Amino acid sequence: MTFRPFSAFWSRIAVSFALFVAMGSTALVFWLQSMAQRESEHVFTALARTNAQFIKSARLAPVSRVAEPLGRVLGMQMFFRRNAGPLVPSPDPSLEAALSKVVPERGIVHLGRDAEAIAMPVEPGLDLLLVRPVEPKQEFLRRPSTHAILGSFWLLSLALAWSVTRGVVRPLRLLASRLPLIEKDAEATLPGAERHDEIGEVARAYLATRAQLASERERRIAAERFALLGRMATGLAHEIHNPLSAIRLHAQLLSTAAPGELAAANAESVPVLLSEAARIESLVNQWMFLARPAPPQVARTGLGEAVANIVRMQAALARHAGVEIEETVPRDLYADVDRRRFTQAVCNIVVNAIQAMPGGGRLTIAGEAGKDARLVFQDTGSGFSAAALARHAELFFSEKEGGMGIGLSVSSEILKAHGGALLAENTPGVGAKVTLILPLSTLPA
Repeated sequence: MTFRPFSAFWSRIAVSFALFVAMGSTALVFWLQSMAQRESEHVFTALARTNAQFIKSARLAPVSRVAEPLGRVLGMQMFFRRNAGPLVPSPDPSLEAALSKVVPERGIVHLGRDAEAIAMPVEPGLDLLLVRPVEPKQEFLRRPSTHAILGSFWLLSLALAWSVTRGVVRPLRLLASRLPLIEKDAEATLPGAERHDEIGEVARAYLATRAQLASERERRIAAERFALLGRMATGLAHEIHNPLSAIRLHAQLLSTAAPGELAAANAESVPVLLSEAARIESLVNQWMFLARPAPPQVARTGLGEAVANIVRMQAALARHAGVEIEETVPRDLYADVDRRRFTQAVCNIVVNAIQAMPGGGRLTIAGEAGKDARLVFQDTGSGFSAAALARHAELFFSEKEGGMGIGLSVSSEILKAHGGALLAENTPGVGAKVTLILPLSTLPA
């Protein structure tokens, strides 16, 4: 039997069982004492009767020289009394008065705490009296038979306790331990479910409830997935609308330009077309990342060169917003990244920073190497609100009008997939600060 820290239920079982054993042992002791007393009285009576018959059959004289040797053999005191006369041999004065009340009709007579006596007729007018010391009440506890009976009772009690623990307490403890994990419990069976009693009913109810919860969880996940896809589709359509409008406008300008104006129109419209197409591609890539995330395909990448390319990609957007970008990432800072996903993550941060400074400003991008590679993006905008700092990595959280709320969330997930992290904070008196942390490259150059 395995003992564990007591629960309330187990404590009640243990206390009840302890009371049962204590009361049972007490009752058994009293019963054994009663049986021992009755056996002792029976033996004493039979001994007196046997000696009376022996004296009669042997025609022994009722004198002191007969009574004293027989008494020593029996370990008792023996007396004769004829026709209610004086006792032979003469007892102690203190005992003589008590023996006067001992007659055959009364059976065993207690003479006090230390002795008891019995009278048995030998022949008409002649009685045999036996006086023996009273056995202490606790003496029967020292008998081997008493030890054997009590030991058997305690062994049976232990067997009962083991049976109750194995049959009731143990299954209930198992159920109680698995209930908090019912939604994640993947085991198909539960010990006790095959039983045809109340515990079996509880175990089967647990399995049925777990199956219902699993089914409900699958339905809930499916519903959440459809809701997520709906929100993503709505946000994506909203985000794509503006670049599509710009592409349509510049395409119309190119299609209606006169031959002499075509070169100037190309110079104005083609960069916008490429920029807006790249913006749509970025949105689609983020959609694909959220819909079907896959492990990154990493390669040793120079972070300085990669960030410089991203700055060039976003140069037109920055000029339009009046934002100056200063990039000082060391060209010897390397990390093992998926180039496409890393570009996507950095683009999200750069675009967010530019949009946070609608009246113009400055974005500085610095890099440093220590135990890991760090890219620090510091803008001069209004900074993150308290809610944005707490929920910046939460999908679909956005404080921008019409924003999808996936930029920083996707960037954070990309950094986590690379074993890194994204930190967002405010620099007092300056603006928002975002730090990307990546493990240094371990791949060969």
